Amino acid sequence: MRYSTLDQLVVAYTQDLSRGGMFLRTQKFLPLNAVVRLHLELPEGGGEINVVARVVYVRDEKDASSSNKSPGMGVQFLDLAGESSERIESFIAERTAMEAERSGAHRLARRISVLVVDDNDGYREAAAEPFRARGDTVRTAMDGLQGLAACLKEPPDVVLSDVQMPRMDGWQLLRVIRARPSLASIPVIFLTTLAGEEERLRGYQLGVDDYVAKPYRSDELVARVERVMARAHKGNHALVEKKTLRGDLEQVALPSVLTFLELERKTGVLFLVGAERTARLFLRDGRPMRAEIDSADGEKSRDLVWEVLAWPHGQFEFAAQDVACDDEIRMSVTSLLLELARRGDEANR
Repeated sequence: MRYSTLDQLVVAYTQDLSRGGMFLRTQKFLPLNAVVRLHLELPEGGGEINVVARVVYVRDEKDASSSNKSPGMGVQFLDLAGESSERIESFIAERTAMEAERSGAHRLARRISVLVVDDNDGYREAAAEPFRARGDTVRTAMDGLQGLAACLKEPPDVVLSDVQMPRMDGWQLLRVIRARPSLASIPVIFLTTLAGEEERLRGYQLGVDDYVAKPYRSDELVARVERVMARAHKGNHALVEKKTLRGDLEQVALPSVLTFLELERKTGVLFLVGAERTARLFLRDGRPMRAEIDSADGEKSRDLVWEVLAWPHGQFEFAAQDVACDDEIRMSVTSLLLELARRGDEANR
């Protein structure tokens, strides 16, 4: 898909991409949940971007004629790390700034309201300082209870919270924020020394938006906040998205994700976006039924599972839905992981 002018890209981004995807005008249709790779060409020599997406709805010719709209497919981006969106936003920001400079128009960047919650004075000030330096509004709290009171008094744009705190810890604060409609859409980032996958998966389950490990660099923290804020402003579906288990395979490995889904007896599709390929695992009551990887036609599901389990990088997203496929894997998650461990031992001998 090619954008010939900056204005055309801005319109497409604010209307289509803001909903977390794009509408493709086409006469050829793919089935729902099909995973596709889109090739976006930016205007003015801005380069090219490859985006992974899945089909979320189809408007065929009959529906198009009745609604007086163009036929095509709606796709949702699966670039959960937000790298493609960041590239588009950076391109728009740079080109807009250049035009503003040429025209003599100058506008201040939007300032945000940041709430930092940490019982450690040093870490609390270290997290607050780079945002104060930018001119953002920064408030601080010494524990989750003070942080909750600050949120109720005036909801911030983003919450940066420690996990282990007295009176009310980060887990409790996150749970209360997500449970209150007036606060549920606020992005929450955990600043933590916790390295265990179980704790990180628990955070993703409760609806945390990102993790930043202590100690961290100021520029890294600001970049992560900007990424989360950009993702939060993509649309009005934050409450729906928070109900979906999603995260980064570098933070929580796939075996841990599958073990959790098995324990919870979840039914649906686990979407995986790797460095070069995308995959789907179909689960019923927590049991893997079928595996699919793009450009892997004809390969058996069980063989594909071994490949996916070896992915060290990527993003995951679980969507609860009915699964009607046959059991092609014929192994539980526990059995798969035991076999994976056995294969690893043999390879190391």
